[in-house]
Amino acid sequence: MQVARFRIPVPEVSFEWLGALVARRTILYLGYTSVLFLAFLLITFPHDLLIRRVLTVVNQGNVNVEFTSAGLAWNKGYELTGVRLMPRNAPDQAPLLEFSRVFVRPAFSQWVHGNPYALVVGADLYGGSAEGVVDLKGGNLVGDLEWRDISLGRFRALSALFEEGQLSGRLSGQLGFEARGPNFTAGQGTGEVTLDGGSITAAKVNGYTVPDAKLTQTKMKFKISSGHFEIQDFNAAGDVGIQGSGQIVLHDPFSESTLNLRATFLPSPATPPALKGALMLIPRQPGAKPDAPVTITGPLSHPKWR
Repeated sequence: MQVARFRIPVPEVSFEWLGALVARRTILYLGYTSVLFLAFLLITFPHDLLIRRVLTVVNQGNVNVEFTSAGLAWNKGYELTGVRLMPRNAPDQAPLLEFSRVFVRPAFSQWVHGNPYALVVGADLYGGSAEGVVDLKGGNLVGDLEWRDISLGRFRALSALFEEGQLSGRLSGQLGFEARGPNFTAGQGTGEVTLDGGSITAAKVNGYTVPDAKLTQTKMKFKISSGHFEIQDFNAAGDVGIQGSGQIVLHDPFSESTLNLRATFLPSPATPPALKGALMLIPRQPGAKPDAPVTITGPLSHPKWR
């Protein structure tokens, strides 16, 4: 008796797909873990210690850069709060400049052109804002800054020159600067400033009352180089017209900066009597007309008029 035998075909099963799936999941897991690691590293990294280390190199001159805290602002790069520019030899004086916040991030448009040293900077200060681009390529410092709607009354370095009184007005302007080589203090810059609605009210300087004055608009073009602030063109219109030019040699403290200015004051029928009387007290050459130019020299705290 013969037994019938049947052969049942068994399909071949491939497990290559399982290996591919495991490899794919492994890659995704590694990528996910790496992203989390970088995110936590950026969050917990001691950014303020890094910046303070960098500032030890910057703070070598007559001005120290100080700040309260530092961290990452995801849409604006590094964020520094409470930034102050302080006189190195007079830490008890009012800050030369104060910023409530400063932002710094790479200029990605320059990265495309192979320049990783360009930075976009922005700041909130005195109720206004500033922004610009700074390039550190080749160890040089080149940049352009623009500021808008800065409140003059909040500028403590200026209001400290008055014993009492109020300043008001809104500043806008721009500055282009460059410094070649390692000594940034030897650089130079040019710019212009516009003051809208400037006024001084109930002010006193060295015990003397300053007449109230309002200026509808003031414009100035200037140049900065090696501790010199050169006023190339100054024009103001309001209760009194003012035209001037000259130079200020900057010293530390700021109140001891040396003036060498030449100005013309042009009163009008609308000039308040107190202000018109003060203009008449300005020393002039014998026989000079009321609108003759006058020279202002000496330290900022005790200028001489002639």
